[in-house]
Amino acid sequence: MTDGDHHIKAISQHVPGVKSDKKLRDETKIVGRLPDECHGKADKGYQGLAHQVALVTLLNPETAELTQIPRLTLETPFKKPKGGELTQEQVEFNHSLNSIRVRIEHCIGWVKNWKIIGSRFGCARQIYTPLRQIVAGLVNWQTQRWQQAKAQMTT
Repeated sequence: MTDGDHHIKAISQHVPGVKSDKKLRDETKIVGRLPDECHGKADKGYQGLAHQVALVTLLNPETAELTQIPRLTLETPFKKPKGGELTQEQVEFNHSLNSIRVRIEHCIGWVKNWKIIGSRFGCARQIYTPLRQIVAGLVNWQTQRWQQAKAQMTT
């Protein structure tokens, strides 16, 4: 998980083997551990996820009114309808969302640049997750240095 400024905010636990994001998400039940009123942006692999999450009922203390809100609000790109086209607004939305998603893909690529992460590595499984967290921390440090240098060049 990253923010829009190339900073890695969370790393999932290592799972041996190759698994799709959806299968891993379903097995780990990670969505159930998200805080209420969570908002995110995701790629097409996460379409429909927000509809699988239960609603939260909130009580307004002033009016004693009950309101149901989604636990998770997720922005995903629009898919082109079969035999149809996307509207101009949908194309623009997809473009703006993809400009954020590319930053996330950059972060993933920077982590995989570290040979110990990007290649097959024979070590005890229990140290692989802390190892990925260390590399993510180094990538964040590298990114902060890059952003500071860039800011100094513009001032």
